[in-house]
Amino acid sequence: MSTFWRLVPWLTRLLLLAAAALFFMIGMKYLGNPVKHAAADAITLGSVMAISRMRVGFGGFPLALSIILLGCAVSRARVLTGLVVLATTVAVVTAARLVGIVVDGPAEEAIRILRVEVILLVLAVASVLLERAQRRRGERIPPRAV
Repeated sequence: MSTFWRLVPWLTRLLLLAAAALFFMIGMKYLGNPVKHAAADAITLGSVMAISRMRVGFGGFPLALSIILLGCAVSRARVLTGLVVLATTVAVVTAARLVGIVVDGPAEEAIRILRVEVILLVLAVASVLLERAQRRRGERIPPRAV
């Protein structure tokens, strides 16, 4: 087995852990102080319900995703599942960002974030392909429940 193929399980898990950390930081940021972070983008939250929706949508969902990705990263049997969840999530987010840029115009920050999302999407899709290839090669111990 080549060195590259021995590193693949670690690289794919590293990507899952990095993405879990990213979504955890995003989630905690909005969970902790949604009014402050909304105001940074000139969003005014005019009611308790608006604050709650920001907390749930921008805090709760990314935090839940980070926990799912973390669980997949620590389970040998669920690494591929986690990578597919990550790739799907980032693809949808990237598509939504592109729609926003087309409909609303290309804000400088939106373009900057789009670049990061595209890089993460490419890494996620490449990791899915590598994980599948490695499983086809038969070099990995068959998945088992952890």
